[in-house]
Amino acid sequence: MPNPSQTSDQWWVNDQTPDNPYGKSEDYEAFLTYVGALGRSLTPAIAAGTLRINVTELNNHPDYKAAAIGALQMWASVTPLKFEIVDDAPFNRATDWMQVVSPELGEEDDGSAYSSNRYVSIGQRFHDTEPNKTDIGGYVFDSFIHEFGHEFGLNHPGLYNYSGPGGIQINYLNNATWTYDRQQYSVMSYFDGIDVGEGTRWSASTPLMADIEAVIRRFFSTVDANGVRTYQHIDLNTGDNVYGFGSTQYGYQLTASGMQHDIGFVIHDTGGTDTIDFSGSTAGTILDLRAGQFSSVNGHSNNVSIFAGHNADGTDYYIENGIGSRYSDVLIGNDGANVLDGRGGGDRMAGYGGDDIYFVDSVDDIVREEANGGNDTVVLLSRNLNIRKIANVENIIYADESTPQPGGGDGETPPSVGDNTMTSIIFGTRGNDTLDGGAGDDTIFGQGGDDLIIGGRDSLASRDINNTIDVADLEDQTESDDGNDTLYGGGGNDTILGGQGNDILDGGDGDDTLSGQDGVDVFRGGAGVDTVDYSKESPFQLLVNLATNVASGGTASGDTFYSIENLIGSDDRIDRFIGTSAANHFWGQGGGDYFNGGGGNDILDGGADGDILYGEDGNDTIIGGGGQDYLDGGAGIDTVVYAGSTDGVTIDLANGTASGGDADGPVQIVGRGTIIRHDILAGFENAVGSFFDDHLIGNAQANELSGGSGDDTLTGGGGADTLNGGAGSDTADYADATSGVRLKLGGGKSAGDTYISIENLAGSGFNDQLTGDGAANVLTGQGGADTIDGGGGDDTLLGDFAYQGDAPPRPGMGTGYATLGPDATNNSIATAFDISNNFSLAADPDIFDSTTILHTTVNATGNGRGAYYSLNLAAGTIITIDIDGIADPDVHDSWVRLLDSNGNIVAQNDDGGGDPGSTSNRDSSTVFVVQETGTYYILEGSWSPTAPGDGWSEAVPAGSTYEVNVSVEFPPAPAQPGVAGADKLSGGGGNDLLDGGLAADTLTGGAGEDSFRFSTAIGSGNVDWIKDFKVADDSILLDNLIFENVGGDGSLALGAFYKSAAGVAHDADDRIIYDTDSGALSYDADGSGQAAAIQFAQLSTNLNLSAADFIVV
Repeated sequence: MPNPSQTSDQWWVNDQTPDNPYGKSEDYEAFLTYVGALGRSLTPAIAAGTLRINVTELNNHPDYKAAAIGALQMWASVTPLKFEIVDDAPFNRATDWMQVVSPELGEEDDGSAYSSNRYVSIGQRFHDTEPNKTDIGGYVFDSFIHEFGHEFGLNHPGLYNYSGPGGIQINYLNNATWTYDRQQYSVMSYFDGIDVGEGTRWSASTPLMADIEAVIRRFFSTVDANGVRTYQHIDLNTGDNVYGFGSTQYGYQLTASGMQHDIGFVIHDTGGTDTIDFSGSTAGTILDLRAGQFSSVNGHSNNVSIFAGHNADGTDYYIENGIGSRYSDVLIGNDGANVLDGRGGGDRMAGYGGDDIYFVDSVDDIVREEANGGNDTVVLLSRNLNIRKIANVENIIYADESTPQPGGGDGETPPSVGDNTMTSIIFGTRGNDTLDGGAGDDTIFGQGGDDLIIGGRDSLASRDINNTIDVADLEDQTESDDGNDTLYGGGGNDTILGGQGNDILDGGDGDDTLSGQDGVDVFRGGAGVDTVDYSKESPFQLLVNLATNVASGGTASGDTFYSIENLIGSDDRIDRFIGTSAANHFWGQGGGDYFNGGGGNDILDGGADGDILYGEDGNDTIIGGGGQDYLDGGAGIDTVVYAGSTDGVTIDLANGTASGGDADGPVQIVGRGTIIRHDILAGFENAVGSFFDDHLIGNAQANELSGGSGDDTLTGGGGADTLNGGAGSDTADYADATSGVRLKLGGGKSAGDTYISIENLAGSGFNDQLTGDGAANVLTGQGGADTIDGGGGDDTLLGDFAYQGDAPPRPGMGTGYATLGPDATNNSIATAFDISNNFSLAADPDIFDSTTILHTTVNATGNGRGAYYSLNLAAGTIITIDIDGIADPDVHDSWVRLLDSNGNIVAQNDDGGGDPGSTSNRDSSTVFVVQETGTYYILEGSWSPTAPGDGWSEAVPAGSTYEVNVSVEFPPAPAQPGVAGADKLSGGGGNDLLDGGLAADTLTGGAGEDSFRFSTAIGSGNVDWIKDFKVADDSILLDNLIFENVGGDGSLALGAFYKSAAGVAHDADDRIIYDTDSGALSYDADGSGQAAAIQFAQLSTNLNLSAADFIVV
């Protein structure tokens, strides 16, 4: 699976998260599941044997035959599938598992490639369009791998299939579901590098990462009743192999030109001493020896990878050696003992664990090792070579003619004849240098340029240019390396790391960053805005008081500060920072931090976890980050910021709260249920939202509310506010106004407020005047008798409240009861018993108010495992789960959990006796307010004194009987301000949507093709007048939640409309009746039946209306 994102400057991480500019799904597990789910007749039992593949019909086309056999060989090289080729007898379905054919030119299917159960065809026309298409890297070879994949149960990774030049054309933007639907992951994908925005395309010579995983999961693993998957041990390619240039393996040979210049492959190798050789690449490479990672060669991106399999011993998948090109390469090792040889250019080489060997042949080479990363050796291939950067390497030797490089052939290991503790004098150049003295007493002259200087116990001569001075962390070296350093940055913006010992770090001029690490350190910032960084130090709580210039706690104890403005805290501890009258910037990172900004315009950033941040005097910016925070702006004009939130937030400055996204703390168990605690705000005038959909609410002061990206709603409250929607479609909302408002877009100010990037308006509960601009606006009256004018653009005008659209999912009606015996298999999410359509309003003594609240009961008997039940819930609904009727509470002490669609716990409770939270019985219940519409799972288990951790056991004892009682309640609609009034809606220019809502409204579409929607309960007081309905241009939209008998979404059925001078239905099918004499438009629920028609609109008389003028929504 792809690695999580890392910062781009960490080249040794080799971040490979695929770009996702189109917002495709990033659910890799769902992607794998879909790829591996094509219906085919191959079973695990059949796959365990040898599959006979009949290629007799290809005997007249030896190049096609070779390509088919080669493609099968590549499947066998990366999966446990085994094949026997039959080419001397016709296809026999009883003995041969698959037939491969190639229709001749002029025959049916001569220009197609496809598979059909146990049959693969690649037409001859493919061969004639390009030379060498049957060779490795050619289209025919690649197509055989793809079509064989279908026969092994693999789907295209999306709902698409090529239908020829005249058919539906497929592209990544419109047809891909997952961001992984690309050639990098699956040979079944239609999308290559060009399709996803890379600069080149290549062909796969093997099945790819996802293909291999899907086949192994389907045929060579098993899943038990609890959903736990067990994989077979797999051995493949266990010899000493070379992959790439000079490959010893079929299909893995790279070349500097020709077809195999543009190939990619996956290595599935479980033994031997192996090498990836990129020495002949035509461009710089990335060579990553870690399983599951991607490498890049021959100018392509991510075209070589190593499969991360499932054998118990992860070292099975180690590739030991890597050889770069004559260009500048990145070579990354794994936790084994690697040999990395950059082979020319300025190479960057990084090892991890293991005793690694690096061949260095250029002053521009960089070697990076992990601390405690083994006993490593750098071999210098020239005695005149200056060492520029080598970190955490124990041995440095010079090569001679007997020193072998990987691929050299003699197999000897270079001797360890020295280490990097020598005393050195190192001179930089006038350029930007990386100079490493290693351990020992070194003198380093940076000379000119922006230099990185790495020393042990060193002397430093700097120049007044931007130097980064880094005394390396020597915790894995000898005690003599832990010196007391005095380091001067001079001019420029410097980064100085003191290492262990009692250091004096003086940044000099410029904006410097100083890190002392262990010891009692003195930090002198000098001129500029300077920072002390404790992020890599203290394992204990820190107290840093810049007002008194002292610190205590952990490695900060005894540190003193001069001219320091900013502090960076530890990653997971509590940091206590106190600022000065200057402008301070404090970063908390992780841990529950406590900051006092003091005077000045401060920036306080708590980072993860629950923080307490006081801005105090000055105009402060405060960022709580994740967790439940207490944020207090103090005096001045202060801003609370949620720009980094992982989801949308609601910020309410009037009530001093924030919720959603980073404003939410963790779920906590309180009493019989759970709660989520939210951020508490005080003393803020301004707020900044997230990149998602936010709701920002001001207070009585003059606020600046900035929504950022997303579709935001901004409510200014009292005061002359500045409402800045940012990107997205944003709304200025006046629902809290105490009288009617006059609002106009495009004029800069409205109702005393200033608008920036506001597209939509929502009025008050009183009589408002809303006017749009030339863009597409949504204007909502929100109660009262409103006058709404859309202006230019394609507008949506709503007389009352925002249109709700389709109703949220509600439980379906059934018997209300179900019985599951001990043989039920509902023991995992995948096999959960669905109760979504099993609810009723029947009387039930176990359900409170059962005749008015939808409920269901499952009578169940345990089978020794957890019991899962699924149902669909809408946001805002309240679910109550109650476990009752346990026959023997000493056997089954119940515990209930509610899980979301990803299996995460959202609520849980153990209400029984026998544990610290016990009451008088063993039944359990929990109540939860649903935050997000989706599928949820109830999991019934038990508390056991022998269970690990908190006592939770995912098991209901075999034979134990119990009831699962579930009720779902939709809360009453929130009270809306004001009362709906008779609104006047004018669309103006553009193609507008007008919805009067409740009461008798006047609707004028104006120019353009306008739509008039009816979405509220009809009756005598809710008849809207459409003043200018144009039959040729306009439409009437009927919400089938109101007009229940008009049918499903789409055009109104021809027979459902009737017009006449009498204005009454003439048969049972009539639903919409137009009175041509009076202009009345009515709804008749049963046509000519007994129910009377109800008028809902008034039109002009004698219009040439027809069913085509109505759309059901």
